[in-house]
Amino acid sequence: MTSGRFLRDGSPGDWPFIRLDLVAGTFVWRPPCSDGLVRCVPADSPAMAVLLLSGEFDAETVPCLREVLDAVRTPQVELVLLDLIGVTFGDCALVHELTGARSRPQRHVLLGPLPRRVARLLALTGTRHTLDIALDDAP
Repeated sequence: MTSGRFLRDGSPGDWPFIRLDLVAGTFVWRPPCSDGLVRCVPADSPAMAVLLLSGEFDAETVPCLREVLDAVRTPQVELVLLDLIGVTFGDCALVHELTGARSRPQRHVLLGPLPRRVARLLALTGTRHTLDIALDDAP
């Protein structure tokens, strides 16, 4: 892994630092305050972005996801696939970011099956059926 580059300035009480690393030839965004990680992997088409999420996503770490969604917001990208299989925890901040992605110009699709905790979170918040979820095995 290469050493990280901080994408935002700030202090711990101000804004979380978001590091951009290069791991195995792909870009990885990670906040230093948790194990949350967003990895942008090569896609079959330049019109598609594939993001692999892993770890915990809460108010402290969701800015990492937002930074990646901003980074793939280019005229060429029409579809963003979000693979959440590695997410071990999410709270209302994650739900807010996922539902907010609907206002972005690209189509956003969550790849399923969703981890049990994420599926339950989306069900409890009533947002599960408002999101595009592919390969979902839940009713």
